[in-house]
Amino acid sequence: MQVVELFELIQDHPHPSDTDIAAFIDLLRTELAALPADPVVRLVHGALHAASQATVGIAGHQAAVRRLFPNTAADAITAFCVSEARGPHPRYIETQLAADTQTITGKKMWGTMAPPASTLYVAASTGVDAQGNNQLVMTAIDSPQANITQVPLPKERQAGDMPICDLEFAATPVAEVFAGDAYNAYIKPFRLIEDVFSTLATQIALYRLGAASGLEQAQREDLLGLIVQGLAVAEGTMQTPAEILLLTSYLRASQAHWGLLAGGWYKADPRLFKHWQPQRMILTVAARAREQRRINAWSTLDQAD
Repeated sequence: MQVVELFELIQDHPHPSDTDIAAFIDLLRTELAALPADPVVRLVHGALHAASQATVGIAGHQAAVRRLFPNTAADAITAFCVSEARGPHPRYIETQLAADTQTITGKKMWGTMAPPASTLYVAASTGVDAQGNNQLVMTAIDSPQANITQVPLPKERQAGDMPICDLEFAATPVAEVFAGDAYNAYIKPFRLIEDVFSTLATQIALYRLGAASGLEQAQREDLLGLIVQGLAVAEGTMQTPAEILLLTSYLRASQAHWGLLAGGWYKADPRLFKHWQPQRMILTVAARAREQRRINAWSTLDQAD
């Protein structure tokens, strides 16, 4: 998407007033399903229709999943299910894909967007190799079905308003098994892609909202600069040394901007505060992994010199 095109879309799109999550999910299934399959295009339009931090988070999450699984049905709501009782590390994945690759059995935790999802992308083990490494694949599962049990989260485990639940699979039929190592091809890049997409979606929504709520021009200019940088990151591979350094700069600047934004924007319209609380800590979740990528990128560039 061209920067000028994006700017015109933001300028021409009024701030939506409906903060209902179910209505936003229905919008993704219907009106926004007619958009081109490009996940960045979906991200931008989802952000423009989002009226709260929860719905903008959903827009980022859904676009990130589509980046990894480009053949996802246009009207699908998706969930990316990896974590289990001991965490998301590959060695902790105990959900099993049957030898005939027709079913999976196991339990998943933190199934973000799983309650309304029609497609679940689930990490499963095919067993341990000779070196003791857990062999993982990603599977696609149609939902809902009788062989899937949704387990609601207690309040203390809920974070924000995005739909989420734990899941239990009992010899659940699999629609597709994806080739390749799930960790390197899907699990490892997902967190990075979702961080970028959700951050960009939030900035698009806040820029558009700022025009209607009196945000200072300088703050809006800073948001516009971050959006342009985020768009360049989102449309790249996020893998080359140069792209990794651009990504690092973008997320660092975005993290700093949340703190600067609060004073100027929340004063503009206090009635919106309950729907817009940028998650300032979200970009610290995978900070160690991003820092290692940054170090590796500089090392590669220095060696090239």
